[in-house]
Amino acid sequence: MKREAIKPIGVGTEGHLRFLLCDLAGGIVDPSSPGEEWVTSPIQCMDKAVDWKPNIIVVSFGQMPIRERDALVELSAALKRNSHTKQCPVLALLSSKHRKLIEDLKRAKVDYVRYIGDVRLDSTQVEAIIEGLGSADRTERRLKTVCPFLNYSQIDSRHELTVCGAYLDRMALGGRRLHAICEAEDHLACEYYRNPRR
Repeated sequence: MKREAIKPIGVGTEGHLRFLLCDLAGGIVDPSSPGEEWVTSPIQCMDKAVDWKPNIIVVSFGQMPIRERDALVELSAALKRNSHTKQCPVLALLSSKHRKLIEDLKRAKVDYVRYIGDVRLDSTQVEAIIEGLGSADRTERRLKTVCPFLNYSQIDSRHELTVCGAYLDRMALGGRRLHAICEAEDHLACEYYRNPRR
């Protein structure tokens, strides 16, 4: 698939891409790239985005309580509504594929979604992710690859059970089936996707 590079609005005086990193979960180590600003709260992110005018805003969704995850979705929506920041692309870094979260990010008008797993990234790796973004990373495209029948049932403030809506939410999903079929384009061949129970 053809890659679509981000066209920087402006590059800093030293020729670096200017990116703002909002990282509540502490998933980024060594936040010290020359063109980077790093914040650890949604309010700091909004303030810095307005004042600093980055080329792109990166919001890191690591392992965190569901309430904090929802706060980051609301931050993303606020960034896309704000007249000072709405033209700036927003990239969401996710630790896992999560249909409801991607749907929420699409409603918030987030431009890009990239899966990074549970690895901790440094500034150089984040910059490489930004420079490698393309049409496959668009939020709408990411949503199309995940089965629309995935549903989530909250267990506690940090955990959810993934279930199959095509099987009347009676089948818990995990392991190979979840990752290889439900969270991939292979879901189109799934017997439950093709013939959902009513």
